[in-house]
Amino acid sequence: MRKNPESIPKIFDIVCLEVYNEKMITYSEIVSIIHDSSSFQTDTIVTRKLEQALEKNLLQKKPIKVITGIRRSGKSFILKRIYQKIAASVPRKNILFLNFEHDRLNSCLNLTSLREIYDLFTQKSDPEYRIYLFLDEIQNIPGWERFVRTVYDSGSDDIYITGSNSELLSSEFSSVIGGRVLEYHLQPFTFYEFLHFFNFGDVELFSLYDKRIELSRLLDTYLNSGGICETFTLSNEQKDIYRDSLIDKILLKDIISRYRINKPELIKNLFLYIAKNPGSLVSASKLSRVMKVDDKTVSTYLTYLCNSYLLRRIDRLEWKTKNVFQSQKKYYLTDNLFTHLSMDSRKLENLIYIHLIDRYGKASVNFLRNEKGQEVDFIVTKGKAYYCFQVCVELNEENRSREFRSLVNLMKYRSPEELNTDRYILLYSRDSRLHKEDIPGVELIEILEFLLLE
Repeated sequence: MRKNPESIPKIFDIVCLEVYNEKMITYSEIVSIIHDSSSFQTDTIVTRKLEQALEKNLLQKKPIKVITGIRRSGKSFILKRIYQKIAASVPRKNILFLNFEHDRLNSCLNLTSLREIYDLFTQKSDPEYRIYLFLDEIQNIPGWERFVRTVYDSGSDDIYITGSNSELLSSEFSSVIGGRVLEYHLQPFTFYEFLHFFNFGDVELFSLYDKRIELSRLLDTYLNSGGICETFTLSNEQKDIYRDSLIDKILLKDIISRYRINKPELIKNLFLYIAKNPGSLVSASKLSRVMKVDDKTVSTYLTYLCNSYLLRRIDRLEWKTKNVFQSQKKYYLTDNLFTHLSMDSRKLENLIYIHLIDRYGKASVNFLRNEKGQEVDFIVTKGKAYYCFQVCVELNEENRSREFRSLVNLMKYRSPEELNTDRYILLYSRDSRLHKEDIPGVELIEILEFLLLE
């Protein structure tokens, strides 16, 4: 005989719902998942620049706040910090935090289950407060944008989203939401944030010379190991294991599974080729011959690697016309942790690219190349000003002519009104010797000094 439900003692209030593959989840389990998803432990907390930007809109219900970036860059950590700050003034029963890589949500990675979890949670919320919705790694839910769009349009929820794919805000989703989305892209730690982690946050140019030994050591570490925070306290051997595991996870979960790649070794070999040669001019047709596959496949796979944020693309700027040509491309790694296969000169160039896009924005950074094949590593467009950067590990008599030839030859294309707005800088290692009298019109700045400039 079945017992009358009303006769069952209620030790705590349980509401059950039916989800995908007929598993059951309860309100108390949702609370447990929220606790797991939003908890973190760390002895060192660095306030990221992106977090400061998000705080300006912390208690405004709209627009939707979206954080994108490579895996392990710190998106979830920032989301948890925001959760804690909101929980200081809002009942936790009104803050739904779901990490869609939590193993207990594996059976709930579909729209129906997501909606049912949301409805169950909101039934228990305090009607005096709005709902705060944190959706971590949302790309794991196919069609997630329909749920977000519906919730956004039907209520006053404050929505925060993270994802590890640049296609997160597809053109379709963006067109429906319109201007109701604020996207924040999070890179791994910048060098400045890296210094903060090691308690060098007060460093500026005036104290550079007092702390040069320590700062030079940290720069060497950052150059070779990058800015993914979880690696900062690992040994070199542990960093190697961590890096290889992260690469495999991104390739498998964010690319191979997502796009149903039937040649997984090909896309891994393509990534390893770029990892050996960041900043080299890349031709899909040339790579297709090396890898024995068609041009279209190579181009598609490069796009997938960029979508996962393993790679970042940079296009050529035509100096005469000021037009950007996407037919000639270079690729850099999103963090120097992945430059383990490249030479020091390439590592340094990759580091400067990361720094420039953080300071000026990805869209403002290109490279120069003329018909003779002469190149300037980076040109930054800022209003009517143009900043040209040539990067080298060491400036000596052997490479001196080559490094300056492109800068000098490309200067002649400037129009008269640009003469006072262009600034040409050669970046060199701290061991290089300065010969300023021999280089009119070019300013030499040490890498360490340049990274500390505001």
